[in-house]
Amino acid sequence: MKPKAHILVVEDKAILYKRMAMFLKENNYSVADFSPSYEDALAAIHKNIPDIALLDIELKGNKTGIDLGEKLSGEYDIPFIYVTDYNDDETFYKSLATKHDQFLVKTKPHLDTKELLRAIQTVLVKRSNQEPQVPKKSILCYTGYINNLKQLAKDSVSQVPVPYQEITIITTKDAEGEKLKTNYVRIETHNKQSYFLPVSLAEISGKLPLHFSRINESEIVNLSEDILDGRINGSRIKIGKTVHHISKTYKTEVENRFELLYQKIR
Repeated sequence: MKPKAHILVVEDKAILYKRMAMFLKENNYSVADFSPSYEDALAAIHKNIPDIALLDIELKGNKTGIDLGEKLSGEYDIPFIYVTDYNDDETFYKSLATKHDQFLVKTKPHLDTKELLRAIQTVLVKRSNQEPQVPKKSILCYTGYINNLKQLAKDSVSQVPVPYQEITIITTKDAEGEKLKTNYVRIETHNKQSYFLPVSLAEISGKLPLHFSRINESEIVNLSEDILDGRINGSRIKIGKTVHHISKTYKTEVENRFELLYQKIR
């Protein structure tokens, strides 16, 4: 029998994930692999887009289920239900900003599975005529600073789509290493073409595919196998002829991203 829907369960406690997954499978749903963190959840989505996601709020790592909920509603349009221990008003009202489909509080000692199942069925029926968005493959960039582009002829191209697979670095510096204007980043491709976006590095970092990782205060790099040439002593990354330094602040984030992207045989 074909599963009713594919469900992503984002839960940091393995035993709770197993219980929930077993219950969902018994009710003819397919369930994604154990995803205890924001990064694991994105990896699961890139592998197989779920019909619905169940999100715990407290996750492993620096990002929470609310961060993930914002990503799901803003970029993927995947419906999701919070399933959490938090029952305080502050958390609830903060979660409302992510446009969740339902907010369920875990009851002790066991989750109310009947309530969960009804919530899932309700959300799926409401979304039955909608298709989740396909993850974006390109980013729309400016060919220069916006104010400068206003001086161009009316038929001049000012914005172009830049495929993620062609991007090597995203940086707050120009091609000569000088600081850009405040809240601007430069997108550089593998053939050394430069494009610009009027955003901060922190703002764009939360909207990029999984294979991009921030490595220091001024750079985000593409860690995909098509772009990355390799690592040097664990603290530097080589892309083309350029060596990029990994700062202590972002080393853990970079290591986590490598764990998700590449198989390591120790």
